[in-house]
Amino acid sequence: MSTGAIVMMVISIVIVWGGLVAAIFNLRRNPEE
Repeated sequence: MSTGAIVMMVISIVIVWGGLVAAIFNLRRNPEE
C-alpha cells in the first residue's frame, strides 16, 4: 500500500474509534434516566 492509503486508513480508524469512545464517555457522564 502507498503511504497516502495508510495515512487515510489510520485517520478513518481514529475517527471511528474516537466516535465510539466519545459516545461511551458521554453516556457514562450523562446516564439516560
